[in-house]
Amino acid sequence: MTLIEQIVNREIDAVIVYESIEVIAFADHDPINFGHILIAPKKPYASFPDLPEKVLSEINTVAKVFYQRIASKYNPDGISFIQNNGDFNDLGHYHLHIFPRFHDDKFGWTSSNLGVQTLDTLRASLDDI
Repeated sequence: MTLIEQIVNREIDAVIVYESIEVIAFADHDPINFGHILIAPKKPYASFPDLPEKVLSEINTVAKVFYQRIASKYNPDGISFIQNNGDFNDLGHYHLHIFPRFHDDKFGWTSSNLGVQTLDTLRASLDDI
């Protein structure tokens, strides 16, 4: 059973900020910044392509509402969304992170060191996609 299913079943305590028949949103236990929440389907869909349109639509609607609430409460310099699939989804259950960002929060993106690419190289890399 996934961590999210355990939260849905109230086997693990969480600060739940939204719940419907299909979707749950709760505070991340290890937040990037205060206001960091996860939005997830209650059923254990593993990744983005597995989500039914109705559930994806509700997740996006909830994200939009919480974007506005986070912006209002924390007055951040920006707001980030992160969603991982495959081996990079450490919960094995689709979830969308949304969290406020601040210039001094030290959260960052680490590149794979490919470097800046030419437009021709980028076009070729996307052929047949």
